[in-house]
Amino acid sequence: KDDESYQIGDETIDPVYVYLDVERILKIAKKNGVHAIHPGYGFLSENANFARRCQEEGIKFIGPLPETLEAMGDKTTAKQCAKECGIPIVPGTDEAISNSN
Repeated sequence: KDDESYQIGDETIDPVYVYLDVERILKIAKKNGVHAIHPGYGFLSENANFARRCQEEGIKFIGPLPETLEAMGDKTTAKQCAKECGIPIVPGTDEAISNSN
């Protein structure tokens, strides 16, 4: 079934809290026999922990692997990955800096 959606919370719960409640989402997914989750476009789509928890629960995360999300979430690592793939990058430092001086 690829055409279903489920209400995660109700009017008594802050919608932002519900949207980011990974364990609540996974509980509802498992209860309903969900095989895959598309995280939409927002915080969960970039959340390596959510992608990893989906894997742990045997649910397909429709998006990048957790390791990819982690790598691309760190600017220094992302820049190194781009270099290794031959993707042109804007010149700058190759390592993280601790201050602007």
